[in-house]
Amino acid sequence: MKPVIFALVAMVFYAAANVLLENKLSKLNSLTIMVCYSAVIFAFALSARQVTYAENSGFEFPVGTALILTLLMGILYTAADYFFISSYTLGGNLYTITVITVMFPVFASLMKFTVTRSLPNVWQVTGYIFAAAAVMLVVKGNLAK
Repeated sequence: MKPVIFALVAMVFYAAANVLLENKLSKLNSLTIMVCYSAVIFAFALSARQVTYAENSGFEFPVGTALILTLLMGILYTAADYFFISSYTLGGNLYTITVITVMFPVFASLMKFTVTRSLPNVWQVTGYIFAAAAVMLVVKGNLAK
């Protein structure tokens, strides 16, 4: 399957999760929500590991620096999820929170620049400006209601 298909499917799943968070789960504690869905993720990860092991398709566990980086990524994802879920449980609304996530490529580009010193091209910068404008317009439209 092409990477674009995976990204589109992920977008659909994240959009559904955002709607559920706002409409059904925002009254719960952020940590409670995270524990519940982390349990599901853990169960699926163990199941996938067993399927991979049963098919003898190989399973290479990270070691050394790769293991440290993988654990660090787990911490980063957990922290990101906590703050994201907390944005809903603290009274944020769907439009504001999801539109702010449009700014992710802009921030990631700035972070990449600080690490690698590689500048984005003109097309990317133009996209960032449009993304910022989209965020401002949607948030302003949401506040006008």
